[in-house]
Amino acid sequence: MALRSGEVLLLGGAENAEIVAVQMALEALDAPFRVVDLPDFPEKVHLSHGMSGWSIDGKSLEGVRSIYVRALGLHPLMPGSAVHLAERPTGWIAQCDEKRALVESFLLEQQAAGVPLFNAPEVNAQHHRKPYQLHLLATAGLPVPAWLATNDPDAVRDFLVESGQVIYKPLAGGALVQALCEKDLTTGRLAALTLAPVLFQVYVAGASVRVYVVDGRVVAAGDILSSHLDYRAGDAEAVATALSSEEEQLAVHATQVCGMGFSGVDLIRGEAGSVVLECNPSPMFAGFEAMTGADVAGPLAEALLRG
Repeated sequence: MALRSGEVLLLGGAENAEIVAVQMALEALDAPFRVVDLPDFPEKVHLSHGMSGWSIDGKSLEGVRSIYVRALGLHPLMPGSAVHLAERPTGWIAQCDEKRALVESFLLEQQAAGVPLFNAPEVNAQHHRKPYQLHLLATAGLPVPAWLATNDPDAVRDFLVESGQVIYKPLAGGALVQALCEKDLTTGRLAALTLAPVLFQVYVAGASVRVYVVDGRVVAAGDILSSHLDYRAGDAEAVATALSSEEEQLAVHATQVCGMGFSGVDLIRGEAGSVVLECNPSPMFAGFEAMTGADVAGPLAEALLRG
């Protein structure tokens, strides 16, 4: 396959571990790239769009080869935003919206021009639209735990009766997964659903497995060992693991269904087989590489170079 010409753009903090890893991999391939330090936008990074096209800090962005979208830093609740929200909440939210308008316009135009994005805005948005992603996976016939997204207390009680053990988590990410217990079913506790809906899922016992898929190919997999229900709570350790052919096909198929060129797929390896929990469109992998010795950045850099 002929390579696309032009620079590879890496969108995210210049000191972000994943950005640094991909940058080093591109340097090893002697590939032209540019890091767009979005946490510094708009304070220090200047992005412009007009009749003559796009530019960043006065340099043309025409002829982009591909784009790795690690993190856009556009959410008003992103880390470091507490001071802004406390001092000027309306202004801060409006500022984030304005930043989003320009950055996402750039990405959408690049996508329309055929530039490969890892991953595109609507794909990255699945991180904040978990019910939609579960619908995509289930509709494609992939095994996912039964779920219910609701703000109806009666629906929660019925789901628990039908399902047995249940866990719950935010629909848009953020907070940790919790086990649904008796105290959560009190009238007072369920009244919290009037503030926001919640995602409930059948609990599946088994080993947590993280699978990295790049451009339709599994490049790394590991068991995630933790004493917590949600391994993000701490003390998690990754150990390289071999996938069965069925698990490999499951992970690849899941990323294809979700439209992802790069993903961290979370599986549960249970007694009845593996199920898909989630396809992460912008997964962290630097820590995983350090623990397992796997190489995720290399295959990702090669895919960006191929375009």
